[in-house]
Amino acid sequence: MARTTLAYLFVGLYVAAAAPVALTWALLTGRPELLFRLARLCIRCAGCLCGIRVRSEGLERLAPARTYLFMSNHQGNLDGPILFHTTGRDLRAVIKKEMMRIPILSAVFRSAGFVPIDRSDPIRARASIDLATRRLQQDHSFFAFPEGTRSRDGRLGEFKKGVFVMAIKAGVPVVPVSIRNSRALQPPGQYRIRPGCVDLIFHEPVATAAMRIEDRDQLLAEVRAAVLQGLL
Repeated sequence: MARTTLAYLFVGLYVAAAAPVALTWALLTGRPELLFRLARLCIRCAGCLCGIRVRSEGLERLAPARTYLFMSNHQGNLDGPILFHTTGRDLRAVIKKEMMRIPILSAVFRSAGFVPIDRSDPIRARASIDLATRRLQQDHSFFAFPEGTRSRDGRLGEFKKGVFVMAIKAGVPVVPVSIRNSRALQPPGQYRIRPGCVDLIFHEPVATAAMRIEDRDQLLAEVRAAVLQGLL
């Protein structure tokens, strides 16, 4: 419990100190790269404080300069930071609109190009998907959790179609990712982060360049099957 509290305290102080510097740099230069570098450093340090180790496989399947949309299962709060850090890329994300209420971090998300989505309002949700699509077309890689929320029982939930439409419209490959054991380290609703190892499997990218919107169910099924296979 003490390690968890120390990690949360570190993250809070780190964000309060580093965010204004990085935001000012991004504003003056129009380049958010410093935000991403400092975020990865923060995640790495917090992970060390909590005793979290990460094992990954399949990164060699990815082209270094290629734009991708990473899609993974969602077991807990650790998934986003771990996925972001492990890829080593400046990943944007489609995030719940509630996350834009967090002081300081909301400004970081906005400056970094994250896209909030209100799933309770179909019109606004479509507008968010369209904005994320345009940013994908501008060669900004994204990650998303197609389940839409964390799994409460550890089983893979149903996938929502919006992010698959986004991938097809942008014509970028989708990378299915299986995240294992993050739920054991911090189950949904729990404060404590337990030490342990999280496994990430990056599956073969699924090309979307030749797909049409009508193919979204096929794409969804293929990506979900790959993610599920990595969880067995």
